[in-house]
Amino acid sequence: MKKSLFERFPKLTLISFATLLLLSGIYLFNLLANKVFGLGNVVLYEANPIYGYRPIASQTVARQANHTISINNLGLRADKDWDIHDFSHKILFLGDSVTYGGSYITNQQLFSHLVGTHYPKFMTGNAGVNGWGVINVHALIKEMQFLPAQVYVSVFPEGDFYRGLNRIGGQPFWTRKPSCALEELFQYFVYELQLKKGAIFNINIASPQEKELIVDIAVRHLKELDSYLKENQRDHIIYITPSQQELLGKSAQDEIIKNTLAKYGLNVIYIKDRIKEIPADEIPQYFHDDIHLSEKGHQLWATIMAHDLKEILDHREKESLFVENQSGYSKS
Repeated sequence: MKKSLFERFPKLTLISFATLLLLSGIYLFNLLANKVFGLGNVVLYEANPIYGYRPIASQTVARQANHTISINNLGLRADKDWDIHDFSHKILFLGDSVTYGGSYITNQQLFSHLVGTHYPKFMTGNAGVNGWGVINVHALIKEMQFLPAQVYVSVFPEGDFYRGLNRIGGQPFWTRKPSCALEELFQYFVYELQLKKGAIFNINIASPQEKELIVDIAVRHLKELDSYLKENQRDHIIYITPSQQELLGKSAQDEIIKNTLAKYGLNVIYIKDRIKEIPADEIPQYFHDDIHLSEKGHQLWATIMAHDLKEILDHREKESLFVENQSGYSKS
């Protein structure tokens, strides 16, 4: 009787079968990670020597169904392209990942978009970038003379004043599309390992004098940014956005930042001061984690900002009507 393949080559057959199972498992895991968690579907970034990095223009990414990230022609999180030469009736939101919103929330749920629903005559765009600090924002707007909007709204958590100029090196962001979900997952584990090894400077070990200097540098850049925008006839509002722990009364405002802002004569709005009393057990509903906002949080922040912007936008609208009427045209 003729021997079977297994009987003739038992070890080779087992190895081949195990290899087939392993490859099938990897394929199925990769497929599941992509479909369920969106791994492999990444926003692509471009590196820049001046402002560090920001999303590449003209891309649409969906980590999860119904949570779409749309980046327009100017690299802004917005559903429509912008004409960079026409800045009237445009509001640009600046900041870090709190402004950007993350992949768990769609464009239409961001406070930058929701503010626009209060003022349909104005277009809104979101220039927030994951991992950015105050100096990154300054570099994009002032150093690159990025002036596509009439009104600018800066939103900074207190931690942004300690970041310096962040660059893409060491960040878990991609400048090219990963070949598969597992490649992204592997790179993320490497990133987490680097953090545990202390690759990133921990601000908590800095001396009080070092902290004061770090904040002073950031606030000087913010003052310069504010002055630059006003010199170019742009409106600018600056918000300090709180953490969940701060609203719960478990952490206090950073006195170094508060005093340095006052030293440079910068008028800022602490969002915490704009929030009416919320029961402690409801506060977590407004946050995705300690600092990033949930959909409900974006709605509340948008309501606060829309109220603060009313006087500025009403003035700009009247000014626009006056200019058009002087030119012989009327919106009606």
